[in-house]
Amino acid sequence: MTKKLFDLDSYITCCDAQVLSCQPAKKNGISGFAVELDQTCFFPEGGGQPADTGSIRVGDTSVQVLYTYEQDERIFHLCDGELAVGAAAHAVLNFEGRFANMQIHSGEHILSGTILRLFGLHNVGFHMGHEINTIDLDGEISPEQAHLLEAQVNDIICQNRPVFVSYPNPQELAQIPLRKKPEVDHLRVVVIEDCDWCGCCGTHVARTGEIGFLRITDVQRYKGGTRMSFLCGRAAVEDAFVRCQSLKQICASLSCKPQEALANVEKLKAELSEKKQALAAKNKQLFSQMAEQLAAQAEPFGSDRLVLLRDDSLSADELKVFAAQLSQHPGIVGALFTRQGNTLSYALCRCADTACDLRALNQHLGKTLSGKGGGNQELCCGRLPICEEAELRSCILSLIG
Repeated sequence: MTKKLFDLDSYITCCDAQVLSCQPAKKNGISGFAVELDQTCFFPEGGGQPADTGSIRVGDTSVQVLYTYEQDERIFHLCDGELAVGAAAHAVLNFEGRFANMQIHSGEHILSGTILRLFGLHNVGFHMGHEINTIDLDGEISPEQAHLLEAQVNDIICQNRPVFVSYPNPQELAQIPLRKKPEVDHLRVVVIEDCDWCGCCGTHVARTGEIGFLRITDVQRYKGGTRMSFLCGRAAVEDAFVRCQSLKQICASLSCKPQEALANVEKLKAELSEKKQALAAKNKQLFSQMAEQLAAQAEPFGSDRLVLLRDDSLSADELKVFAAQLSQHPGIVGALFTRQGNTLSYALCRCADTACDLRALNQHLGKTLSGKGGGNQELCCGRLPICEEAELRSCILSLIG
């Protein structure tokens, strides 16, 4: 059993130890050497908290600890080099990463305890990530409730309440209002004064003020409950700064105050929607006129007549609108193309009175020119590699050749 120095002192950054074993290993997708020490300050991944990283030195040899894990009450440090068994070692962890994890983990306890007190909901899942942290709740929380929650959590942080770690005996444990029912007899309990009591194996700050700031960044429905994303400490401050700078830039562009930004954006969206509708109506009228002209100039295509058009000024959506207008002309089969980046988008259409098998034409186009698309006998859409109009025409006409 490895002695866990971090259990009672989350701030320990280094320790002297003896190498008990060293074997090649692969864990969590990382290959290296699993080094076991008689005692360690490195926290192994568990309880939603990521593993510590750092280095171990034996004499003049130093190896990097890439990952730390626990197996059968033994802690292994997955290193990028081999260390001699029985040697005296000096282990140093990356405390910047450890302290960030301490802030997040303590922040999660305050968040979960406050949610239980305010809304009666339980934390049923916790994840600490490189960019975002999440908790899953067994019920729904509205954005308005999340705003109230964030304010109360940060009040507790600002009050700089003490955070205790203890190992109560069964009699003492029975008197503690634990947030979660214990699954073991010997439980390590983390207590945040007048806020949260929870069994936990992770590392925590000594006082809530060290968390600095907690920011709820997203609330969404998830599996019948709620998934809440949050940040703590420096990451929360940086996120708030980026959002504040973005708001300043938006306000500068709109020439408005921050409290007026949303109303101004909604006004612009409404105006844009009106203009899009007006433009769509004009395009429909224009496409109708173009369809009439092109239908009159259509070339023979078996018993039908073909309109083949490549117009790179049109979008893929506009091709569909144009196709709808063209398909209203008797006897017409349409093959419309436009360049979109490094591919050609296409729309195939036909009037209901034509003999053309549109899906067969679509399959022929895909097979001959390496395209991909689908649809029905009224409209087929897809993409092709870039090619010249002459090659498109030759491919389509070869179907009836």
